[in-house]
Amino acid sequence: MQLAETFVDTSLSSSAARENRKYNGSWVLEWLMNDKPDLGELVSRLSLQVAIYDIADLSVDAENIEIEETPDINWLEKTYAEFKPFSIGPFFIYGSHYDGGVPDQQIGLQVDAATAFGSGEHETTNGCMQAMLDLKGKGVCPWNVLDMGTGSGILAIAAWKLWKSPILAVDNDEESVIVAARHAELNGVPLNKTAMTCEHGDGFNTPGVAKQKPYELIVANILAAPVIEMAPALVSVLDDNGYCVLSGMLVEQADLVASAYEGEGLTFKKRYDIGEWSTLIMQKHI
Repeated sequence: MQLAETFVDTSLSSSAARENRKYNGSWVLEWLMNDKPDLGELVSRLSLQVAIYDIADLSVDAENIEIEETPDINWLEKTYAEFKPFSIGPFFIYGSHYDGGVPDQQIGLQVDAATAFGSGEHETTNGCMQAMLDLKGKGVCPWNVLDMGTGSGILAIAAWKLWKSPILAVDNDEESVIVAARHAELNGVPLNKTAMTCEHGDGFNTPGVAKQKPYELIVANILAAPVIEMAPALVSVLDDNGYCVLSGMLVEQADLVASAYEGEGLTFKKRYDIGEWSTLIMQKHI
């Protein structure tokens, strides 16, 4: 966002998020600074930025700016404290700070809130895991799995725990690939071609994707637009009668995503709506 760069010379970091995590909520911008800023200067610089970029329907008002002192606390400990263990079906998801045991009859998944998306708390991750569990329950046993846009690696690791089949985890963010590999090791998943391989690359153009195709299961939890854009490439490496689990879309975008994949010859199988987010299972019938 253009406003986020307003204080690039004086802030340590910036963030932008929708209010209350609602997709249609107002944007809330935050900047972290070493010293307490002057309110008048904040208003002046923000107003100038609005004018430069000709941002319509936005006026900078001092009443909408809050200056708060950042508490002197251990933020890592605070993050850990807020990330409490929880379950998704048989999966028991916990962080490294958790000192209890994995409950009987559950599958432990250790995932730390880190520099890659996917701690398991988001509705899309939940939906993907439920979809994989349903496929497992129906007797689906993919011999080769691709997790496109792996983030923290949680879905790739969950897939390996379910099927013990080779998993290729791909992301266009190099840091995510590093985090995914670390999480694999934490969860006892071997990092080799018979278990889990992590590769940094440009989506389906990543060399390893073509080398290991076809895939009986492809999981893509990204966003609606890229999921739609990648439909032809995804279907081209999906095995005959294989499944794909698609997520990262809002409920109102699900039909559009399903239509894009039906246009590539896939059949809609099931949909999971959790909160504002949706997950789809599609199958390639030959």
